[in-house]
Amino acid sequence: MEVVAASSDADAVAAGTKVLLVAPPAEGGLASHVIALLAGLQQDGYELGVACDSEGPIAAAAAERGLAAFGIICSVEGGPLQTALRAARMVQVIREFGPQIVHTHSFGATAIGSIACAIARSPGLVVTIHNYPPGTADMVPQKRAHRWALGLALQRADRIITVSEALREDLIRARPEALGKCQTIHNGVDTQARPSQSCAQVREALGISSDGALVGMIARLAPQKGIEYFIRAAALVVKSHPASHFVLAGEGPLMESARALRDQLDLTSSLHLVGKIGWVRDLIAALDVLVVASISEGSSVVAMEAMALEKPVVATAVGGVPEVVVDGQTGTLVPPGEPEALARAISAMLDDPSRAKEMGERGRQTAVSQFDVGDMLARTKAVYADLVREQTEARSE
Repeated sequence: MEVVAASSDADAVAAGTKVLLVAPPAEGGLASHVIALLAGLQQDGYELGVACDSEGPIAAAAAERGLAAFGIICSVEGGPLQTALRAARMVQVIREFGPQIVHTHSFGATAIGSIACAIARSPGLVVTIHNYPPGTADMVPQKRAHRWALGLALQRADRIITVSEALREDLIRARPEALGKCQTIHNGVDTQARPSQSCAQVREALGISSDGALVGMIARLAPQKGIEYFIRAAALVVKSHPASHFVLAGEGPLMESARALRDQLDLTSSLHLVGKIGWVRDLIAALDVLVVASISEGSSVVAMEAMALEKPVVATAVGGVPEVVVDGQTGTLVPPGEPEALARAISAMLDDPSRAKEMGERGRQTAVSQFDVGDMLARTKAVYADLVREQTEARSE
């Protein structure tokens, strides 16, 4: 009832509300989240602008929908001068587009958006925190630029959204002043979307002719994703399940080291490195088990997508992942950084397909009831509506 009421209230103020979404160069879960927001908000009558890198999935989605798009690399990488120049460009965008709400995603986007909002005197700033700062599993950034960005968010933001309760609790533990303006809104996925290719077609695309089990991981090939641990777990599972195949989909700085480790472990015929693909949903639907091997994770959109497609998940118990995958019910949770534990959990799934199927079915139920994109949109719109009401009341006083 709370979500329905909030959605109805938000719909009442949607028409004509101008929102500028500010996003970093990103793919994966963050990009999926922003794209879902821009699609849903446009459909519900919001007037949207998007400030992001001129290339990439977010810019493509904005162009496809005919939205106002402003090319800015929303990152603090490159030092203070580059950050200042990007913030100056953002000030121009805010003054040109005239949003009632600026909604930033990532630490870099938040730093630039916060500076620009202060200079341009933009009415409202909403910040979504998707992940832990790079290189950490808490809310204490190691890099000065990220500490600065987080400080700006706490100082300037009217509302802070975290994509998991773990992120919210860790943020409040590190920075108690966040308590009054921070709330959790979980990511959401389209639980009604179905694959466009059959399992046989996916296997053919991967060059897999056998009927052995297929285990996959879909992630950016970056240190926090636990790429090495997935590959080492694959080597252990193949020893006891020689007909099984593993697939690692994604791009990133660890591609060459992943390829080298695959070759070193003699997995060239069992582990398929497919890079970036445009048929992620089809791949997930063809898997017997989806793996999340991260050592740091704010949440896990890919686990939600797998659950929506009735696939059991083996994941590491880090950050907000246990809020998505219920150990023993919709999947299995293991400690991070332990390929042996990953391998045992994967093997247990393959050895007991009926139990794995039950987990997948329960995962589907959980995804529909807790992680549907409609719920995420309704809660986000409620945040916007609350902020717009505050703006209206302030003008009338």
